[in-house]
Amino acid sequence: MRNEDSGFIKIHRKIIEWPWYTDINTCRLFIHMILRANWKEGRFRDTTVPRGSFVSSLDKLSEETLLTKREIRTAISHLKATGEVVVKTTNRYSIFTVKNYDLYQCDDTQRDIEATDRRHSDDILTTLIEEREERKEDLRNIINDISCPEPPKAALYANGISLPLNDKSFFEVPMDKITLWMETYPAVDVEQELRRMIAWLEANPAKRKTRRGIERFINSWLARTQDSGGSKGQKEGDLKHGNKEDSRSFSL
Repeated sequence: MRNEDSGFIKIHRKIIEWPWYTDINTCRLFIHMILRANWKEGRFRDTTVPRGSFVSSLDKLSEETLLTKREIRTAISHLKATGEVVVKTTNRYSIFTVKNYDLYQCDDTQRDIEATDRRHSDDILTTLIEEREERKEDLRNIINDISCPEPPKAALYANGISLPLNDKSFFEVPMDKITLWMETYPAVDVEQELRRMIAWLEANPAKRKTRRGIERFINSWLARTQDSGGSKGQKEGDLKHGNKEDSRSFSL
């Protein structure tokens, strides 16, 4: 569902005092969300989409803003952290809500600000209740699935390290893999090397790996680092000879 209104939005000059104003990606995405948000209640399939909300996805936002999916994720986390945006995700799409939309876009001569504040508070309470119910449902699913228990995703991927793949998705590195690699390559600072891999893959998109080949790429990188004296030896070599990381050839 797209917002067909061809009118305009309001941006107050106080936005220059906003903490994310100097963060280009976050500011760009937030203004884009205000532009995309419904100016009146609408429907998408069997779902009611209220004023100030819109239906989209990471891929669509990336296409519309020319930001990468990684940049979109980071900007959304910023906006959620400071209370600008709420995101409700289903298995088919996401509904993004600009929480203070009425305060930003209402006509002060036609709308009562105090009523808007109360409505906004009610929306926040509703969102918190929905998130609590979702957490309860997740817990029930874990308890019911006793035959194949799985740890919460936050525990599996607590490191937050994601390597970009050739299909524009990401390989979320599990903690148990990092533990295994630390034991296998004791001279290597595994997490630091993984972050160096991210930088190398971002700089060389044509050489990104498939989901099947990414672990071979990681092991090859870590083995080379171990053989060259470990992370400490690699850093000393970089300082002495210049960083030749881009000249490495990984044909996996």
